[in-house]
Amino acid sequence: MEASEFLKQCPPFDELKGEHLSWVISQLQSVYLNEENCNDVMTSMRPALFIVRSGIFDLRDADGELIERLESGDLFGYPSLLTGREITNRLKTLKDGIVYVLPEHAFDRLRKTSKPFEQYFIKAHGQRLLTERKANTTSDSDWSQQTVRSIVSKAPISLSSETPVQDAAKLMSQSGISSVLVVDDNQLVGILTDRDLRNRVIAEGLPLDIRVSAVMTQLPESVNENRSLMDALTVMTSSNIHHLPVVNDNNQPVGMITATDLIRQQRSDPVFLISAIRKATSKKQLIEEAAKLPDYLQTFASRVKQTSVLGRLMASVADGMTRQLIKLYEQEHGAAPAAYSWLAFGSQGREDQTLSSDQDNGLLLSNGLSKSQKEWFAGLGEYVCEGLGECGIPLCPGNIMASNPECRGTIDEWKEKFNGWINSPTPKALMYCQIFFDSRPVMGEGRFYQTYREEIAKLANNDMFLGNLAILVNKIQVPLGLFNRLRTSDADGEDTIDIKRYGIALINDIARIYSLKEGLIVPGTVARLKALQKSRLLNSKDNQSLLEAWEFLTQLRLNHQLKVWGTDKPKNAIDPDKLSTLSRRQLKSAFRIIKEAQQGVGLKFSRQGY
Repeated sequence: MEASEFLKQCPPFDELKGEHLSWVISQLQSVYLNEENCNDVMTSMRPALFIVRSGIFDLRDADGELIERLESGDLFGYPSLLTGREITNRLKTLKDGIVYVLPEHAFDRLRKTSKPFEQYFIKAHGQRLLTERKANTTSDSDWSQQTVRSIVSKAPISLSSETPVQDAAKLMSQSGISSVLVVDDNQLVGILTDRDLRNRVIAEGLPLDIRVSAVMTQLPESVNENRSLMDALTVMTSSNIHHLPVVNDNNQPVGMITATDLIRQQRSDPVFLISAIRKATSKKQLIEEAAKLPDYLQTFASRVKQTSVLGRLMASVADGMTRQLIKLYEQEHGAAPAAYSWLAFGSQGREDQTLSSDQDNGLLLSNGLSKSQKEWFAGLGEYVCEGLGECGIPLCPGNIMASNPECRGTIDEWKEKFNGWINSPTPKALMYCQIFFDSRPVMGEGRFYQTYREEIAKLANNDMFLGNLAILVNKIQVPLGLFNRLRTSDADGEDTIDIKRYGIALINDIARIYSLKEGLIVPGTVARLKALQKSRLLNSKDNQSLLEAWEFLTQLRLNHQLKVWGTDKPKNAIDPDKLSTLSRRQLKSAFRIIKEAQQGVGLKFSRQGY
């Protein structure tokens, strides 16, 4: 393959066309690297951008720690070109090959002449190992920070200022609109509204053939398409108007927004859905509100830059549905006859639910219940789980639900279960623990749950039990093959990787083991890792790496689920060949981090297991 054909398939050079690409090729130097000459050649040629054409190399830091395994199409050397910092990394050859070298002066020229080229490397450098970190995430879910352009869905309906008023009224009637823009020579000169027709034409008895220019609102308030919805709302509120023209930088009209449009956008914020769920007065109404969830989430998720926000939102929606169903059950069957806590397990318990999560829940009950009291709670479990299913949250295939008697129990009964699982850690018992230790109270008496959870945490600090959990974690092999190449499996004719099973779930499991050893009772993976920052079991570097790997993988899964939502395609299986070069590198890095964390857990805990 010629250099030009190779670069056309190698981001960001694939963005370069014609003369730019030809010039780059003229600047490239080609070097053959082997174990003997590798670092001597690198030292003599840097700072420069290096592009792997063939071969396999390990990029290591000054301490010899692996930073990245480099294969065909991978790039390195750019951090020093961007920052000017001293180069301390070294290269180790695993398989001899050819590397293209782009000198510093050529790299700098490309940054100045090609914005996509520069942005690629700024983004790559800004992603600290795995994922782009946003300094300000508070606006991610805030409708008001959307641009005005994002809600303008139709081309503007307009007419000239010389149009007769009667013709203007006909146009507005036929188009079903209450206002029309007045445009002369592609410039906004006015706006005509229903109110103008009523107050300035009909009320004044003016003839219907009078020109629009005589009765329109001249030089109306407008908003640039790149401004935020909050800016638009401010203009409309301060000017007491309900129709606001949208213009581009040349004052050319591109659309119109109304007060109704802004209200609709506010209602697309899921907080309104949660509020509507809380106000539902019947099961039917609750189901109707829940049916809006997919649309709400699609709108919201497309704006989210941190998946933890979406996970908490999903959990909040599920919590709201659960609470409302419990209240509806109590309206029909009376108040709860004894102290209890409705528990969320699994992803809802960790608050990292996705668009495809099913139910995992249970009931914690006070001791000494009578037969009739147990029947009341059995009815509650069935009513709520069936209701959640009707609201679109699938029933658990493994029957981990409060409708199952095995998932309802008094404090003593739950403690007995955990004691049995911990002291006789069969594969089934370990599976139950991985689910039930990720618990959180949704409704009921909070202190009631807290006391129970603290007692369960003490039981879990058992070396044999933790050792067996560590062995279980190490039985799952991350999908990295020879030379750290991604290993896929066939799924409906596509080569994919289940990033939930082989990535996200493994990090959840690893964080759970450390938190159980430390006696932590927080259920979420992010919260656990943050709580473990000062732990002697997990150093801060490995902790941060696991957190970044988890965030990258969950973001990758979210992006995939948004693409395949509404189809029958797997929701957790991604095709690595469809990822960008940068995302594939990050995916490999994430799996390497998980593999190293597995080994760490094995060394620290599994010696105690059987």
